[in-house]
Amino acid sequence: MDELKQATVDIFKSAKAPTARLYDEGPTVYLQISWVPQSHADTTLDSRCVCTVRFAREQIDRYAAMDTAGRLRVQRKLRVFVRERFDAGGPISARQDDCSAEFSAGDDLLDVADRSRTFAH
Repeated sequence: MDELKQATVDIFKSAKAPTARLYDEGPTVYLQISWVPQSHADTTLDSRCVCTVRFAREQIDRYAAMDTAGRLRVQRKLRVFVRERFDAGGPISARQDDCSAEFSAGDDLLDVADRSRTFAH
């Protein structure tokens, strides 16, 4: 699971060190990415944006059972998915007081073709 944190921690440009955390709550696993879009002279005024992705336990188990190549493909898809879903909410500057998003990962995120198998005819 640390792979998912490492793969997503730098999706968003951050004025300070971004973070990614996983929270396991039984049937649901949460991946939470946090970053600071702008830093101020008085850092107590800095606010963090947060993007949370919900995974079903079965999705996490499916990911864990993949080979390395499959997990890397999922990680790339996850980065695109998170960025697109967050950006669809509008520019950060337009929602400074509400710089957060939460959404569920679909099963299609884990649908990756095994490219190591080729068949000759």
